[in-house]
Amino acid sequence: MGELVELGPESGSPTPADASDEPPPRDIGPYELPFLPKRSVYLVVPASTSSPQRLIANLHGLCNPPGYACGFWTQAASEVGFLVCPEGNARCGPGAYSAPTWTESFEAMSQDLERAIEATSDAYPGQVSREGAVLTGFSRGGYAAAALASAHPGRWPFLVLVEADVTLTLPMLRQAGVRSVAMLAGERGSQLAGEKTTCDALAKQGFPIRLYVMPKVGHSYSADIDEQMRQALAFVLAHE
Repeated sequence: MGELVELGPESGSPTPADASDEPPPRDIGPYELPFLPKRSVYLVVPASTSSPQRLIANLHGLCNPPGYACGFWTQAASEVGFLVCPEGNARCGPGAYSAPTWTESFEAMSQDLERAIEATSDAYPGQVSREGAVLTGFSRGGYAAAALASAHPGRWPFLVLVEADVTLTLPMLRQAGVRSVAMLAGERGSQLAGEKTTCDALAKQGFPIRLYVMPKVGHSYSADIDEQMRQALAFVLAHE
């Protein structure tokens, strides 16, 4: 198992325990944990130490590091469970500091994600639960998330797709065992119209899906993304 490294003071500080026997909240991170040679998983842990806690996995976009794709909604994630965000298999340019990206197939991305989840579970034995797991993705990661849910029925019952005008149909979602979906799109971006069409069509068929519009942005997160993701996670999990 690799060494867990804290990345920065992204979370709130632990507070003293009350008079009960409940342990004090822990620091949510973010942390960095190696899961493959030269690759790390960006990790946020729940403040609560009660076990087990739900898995929330994320796939970042092209030339878009996990520190962005996951780093701006750490508080919302920590309220739900463990946020696991692996680095992609390639880099956007030369040098160790170029942004991670994906050049491999969706199935290879799935295998890498499973390795990252395994590394997290090893670091927190018995604490990570795949029951009712949530798969999220930004841009290319959103397209991959929908494909992974279809390829592995029942593995990812809840999807949160950001800036990804993915083709979703009721038969596809039912066959994949997906129970609910949230989609997020920038108010000024190219993905909004298609996402709205998809959400409207599926909602008319009775499928639990909701669109969240990120104000004043295009293909990026809005300033209120932590609250947007908090609401999106609450919506999908309300259909557990």
